[in-house]
Amino acid sequence: MANQQQLNILMKGVDSWNQWRNENPEIVPDLREANLSQLNLRGANLDYTNLEQAILVNTNLSEGSLKKANLSYANLSGVICFKTILSEANLSYTTLINSDLSKANLEQANLNQAYIINSYLVDTNLYQANLEECDLSGSYLTGANLIGTNLQGANLTEVDLTGSTFDEHNSDNFNYKKDEIVVEYDLFHETSWTQVQDLVDSFSEKIALMSSYHDYLPYLERIWQTSKLESIYQTLS
Repeated sequence: MANQQQLNILMKGVDSWNQWRNENPEIVPDLREANLSQLNLRGANLDYTNLEQAILVNTNLSEGSLKKANLSYANLSGVICFKTILSEANLSYTTLINSDLSKANLEQANLNQAYIINSYLVDTNLYQANLEECDLSGSYLTGANLIGTNLQGANLTEVDLTGSTFDEHNSDNFNYKKDEIVVEYDLFHETSWTQVQDLVDSFSEKIALMSSYHDYLPYLERIWQTSKLESIYQTLS
């Protein structure tokens, strides 16, 4: 169970919590099984914090730091982790359905058997992260850093890997996506985010000329949705 005194401090707000952390750097916070759903914890210092089995549904953790935090078995559905530091964090068996980890730093994080379904990992740093047997189905990893990432046994069904970077270590995991990625690159590599609207306007003409383009309409929709995220992120920064 969570340390009630520490939980009370966090409930006072991020400023009070961060001040307490600065004044007590030797204390490892214990927030196990705490219900932190729908809280605004933007910018919170949760480094090394034990959040095992905690409930953080629809919680805002953007621009916070959870370096080496223990989030195993936590419920992070709908969580916002935009630009959040999660390097070397333990997220094994976590639930991250419909969550946003865009531009987060998950370097060397452990996401073994995590459920990251229908989530955004746009420009996310997953360098040397462990995603073994992780379910990433329906998620967007556009522009993600997957160099050295362990994806053995991961579920990559309908994952958008446009612009992601990976090496030979995990290239075999992407072989079945190769043709889709090449088609997306050929269609969109010269189009910047600011030109997406123009692409939408002209895409119907391409469909009329080449009916096969219709097969790749879902990828255009994904890129369009991702581009809209940028305008949202600008309001958060």
